[in-house]
Amino acid sequence: MSDKPDLSTGEPRSDSSGDAYVGLLTQIMTQTLDQDYLDVAQRRESSSGDSPPRWQVGAVAVLLLFGLMLGLAALNTAQEKPVVAAERAELIEQIESNQGKLDNQQATLASLSDEVTKLQQLLAANVADDRLLTNQLTSLGIDAGTLAVTGPGVEVTVDDSGYSVGESGGVILDSDLQLLVNALWQAGAEAIAVDEHRMTTLTAIRFAGEAITVDYRSLTPPYIIEATGDPDTMPARLLETRAGQAWLDLEANFDIQFEVVAKDKVSIPGDARDNLLYAEAKGAS
Repeated sequence: MSDKPDLSTGEPRSDSSGDAYVGLLTQIMTQTLDQDYLDVAQRRESSSGDSPPRWQVGAVAVLLLFGLMLGLAALNTAQEKPVVAAERAELIEQIESNQGKLDNQQATLASLSDEVTKLQQLLAANVADDRLLTNQLTSLGIDAGTLAVTGPGVEVTVDDSGYSVGESGGVILDSDLQLLVNALWQAGAEAIAVDEHRMTTLTAIRFAGEAITVDYRSLTPPYIIEATGDPDTMPARLLETRAGQAWLDLEANFDIQFEVVAKDKVSIPGDARDNLLYAEAKGAS
């Protein structure tokens, strides 16, 4: 009986004929690696089973790097801490200083506001006094005749008769105009003008030859007398006066024209005098 080699171990084995042989082709196909290479590969496999996997090595490296970074950050923070504390203290000092300045400015502003309020009150009082004084001066100017006046009132037109009755019955006299002006004052007139000549306490109505003069300026009939006042009451109050009754008699008995018309607006000029006349007691200082 011959021994043939076992294909898996390379040892000779026996077949049915008993002959031992080695099949070269079968050995080449089943045993592709040399025995030395096979030994080296087996040693590598046994040594690789004891080392850690590569991902574990990478994770450890990452952790080490992260720890290093944390350590550097902590070291940097510790080094910068005194600088940050100094900057913070300086900033707090600046805030407190600016807050003190702001408090001082607010106090100054409050003081100035109080002063402005006092000045405004003083100005308002002065304005009120000025208005009162202006009103007083206006009233005095109207009474004195130095200021022009415009407003509602009456217009009285008088004229001589168309024919003479007796020696002078149909002619208006200076005394007739004087009575009429005084009657208008009595009826509530505020300002009066005769032919646009302002009547004041210094105005004279006189005869000069055959003409009536007002402040030495001659007038010609018809004479127009304008007066400011209440147009609703002045005509009736004028006719109720003794002078008004006298003028009604002149109209009825001597045909003298006498017409009173209420007006929404009449204009009375100011007195043309440019100097003020006043009286002073003798011996007064």
